[in-house]
Amino acid sequence: MKTIFSILSILFALSFSSAQNYQGKMNPVSESGLHQIVISPELRSASQNNLDHLRIFDAKNNEVPYVLFEGKSTDLQYENLTILSKNAVPNKVTSIIVSNEKALNLDHLTLKIANTDVDKTYSISGSNNNLEWFGLVINQKIIGLNDAGENFVERDFSFPLNNYKFLKIDFIDKNSLPINVLEVGLEKNYAIKKSKIELQNFEQRITTDKKNKQTKIHFSFKDPQVIDAISFDISAPNFYLREARIVINKTRIQKRAEVNYAETISNFQLNSKVKNSFEVSELLVKEFTIEIDNQDNPELEIKKISFFQNPVSILSDLKANENYIFKIDSKLSAPAYDLAQSGIDFNQSYPVATISNLNKIDNPKDADSSKTFWQTPLFMWLCIGLAVLIIGYFAMTMIKDLNKEN
Repeated sequence: MKTIFSILSILFALSFSSAQNYQGKMNPVSESGLHQIVISPELRSASQNNLDHLRIFDAKNNEVPYVLFEGKSTDLQYENLTILSKNAVPNKVTSIIVSNEKALNLDHLTLKIANTDVDKTYSISGSNNNLEWFGLVINQKIIGLNDAGENFVERDFSFPLNNYKFLKIDFIDKNSLPINVLEVGLEKNYAIKKSKIELQNFEQRITTDKKNKQTKIHFSFKDPQVIDAISFDISAPNFYLREARIVINKTRIQKRAEVNYAETISNFQLNSKVKNSFEVSELLVKEFTIEIDNQDNPELEIKKISFFQNPVSILSDLKANENYIFKIDSKLSAPAYDLAQSGIDFNQSYPVATISNLNKIDNPKDADSSKTFWQTPLFMWLCIGLAVLIIGYFAMTMIKDLNKEN
């Protein structure tokens, strides 16, 4: 029975301790429209890394939809290529030769062409010596070379992937005058590398375990933090190769008693030949230890250990100079907004909105206060507790009867 009461007390404690509520103010934005709201490490810690608990309310206490925003993933860059020559044979063909001196793998070119109502048939060929040419496309047609908003148009010309050092475009001029090609270039999609957020304000304590020949570094944050990457700055020795791991102390119930044990979360290798930066799988921790196996080698001289978090943002349609409240309520589940299916371009850059004055609410006034007693979490846990007591009573009775028979 004592064990049953212990379990009940743990359940009640978890029920009420997990109800974390926070509130912050969103700094007013100057323009109406979609804004990116960065979820800071403080916010992710307060929400226990569960964005389902987040809500935004306007000045009239209306809920404001949001959607997870991973940020602009690619960027488009234009690179001019050198036009080596333009040769025209009247009433026959205009040939434009473009240099690909870096032998890049190309499958398209972007041409800037002066506005015209002329349609053109063209062929494209490639060469490595500007003498011998090999066909890529033949007798393709380009139309619509007139843009009312500009005095030129930009059009993509596609062809099979190749790395010829020279490319030639032949425009057929049999039935029309030549077109004026102003520039030839290449549009490239570049992946944008997102900068991680470095975590601050943690304590560390280094100890030496001579028996196991280990260096142990214990870290503690004020509140649980999400860690996505770890970086080591090691000054000595010049050459090393050490096995290391992240260890977390945990507790479990075993034979009616609490048992403490160490669980290894991640293994990695510190190597003097590489940059010692490691990705970890979205680790949410408050305290943990890094163990380094030294064997018979001198201990590593570690100048600094840094922890990083992948940036997380949400996107919301905000009004200029509106006062918004940002809330975190651990009892909330995922909201059902249609913002994600509304045609938003997620590869655009959006202005940033920030949140300030995040504070924990000790006695939150929420919708649960209007519920009757049997609709509250307390009633649910009382029912569970009563069921556990009844089952425990009958179980103890059966054990006593079995002992008497024996």
